[in-house]
Amino acid sequence: MRRIAAAILLTTALLFAIAACGGDSGGDTTGATPAATPAETQASPAETGAPGGPSTEEVAALFADNCGGCHGADGSGGSGPDIRGEDDLAGVRSQIESGGGEMPAFSSQLQPGQIEALAQYVVTELR
Repeated sequence: MRRIAAAILLTTALLFAIAACGGDSGGDTTGATPAATPAETQASPAETGAPGGPSTEEVAALFADNCGGCHGADGSGGSGPDIRGEDDLAGVRSQIESGGGEMPAFSSQLQPGQIEALAQYVVTELR
């Protein structure tokens, strides 16, 4: 009985997934991917690390969300090491991107500009 119920549940979930992916949008039926608009192809300053990027407060929030759980809100450490006083920007950037030791890599979770902003924040703000 449990196998039948599980099979019905699995089949229903599969059908819903197929229906959601195969819906007709009423648009182009050639299968071609529409071209991105200029706004969609331009990266924001926060993503590129360009001037006019995120404010210190925005980067502090990004730090709190992604780093504070291990390094503490002020960088003084916790389950991760104290990172206050780090001055090697390239090393900090590399550590955020690739991880190392017990730290996970963040390159698949954060945009390059966010990684750059976090590295700059660690080097310049966490003293």
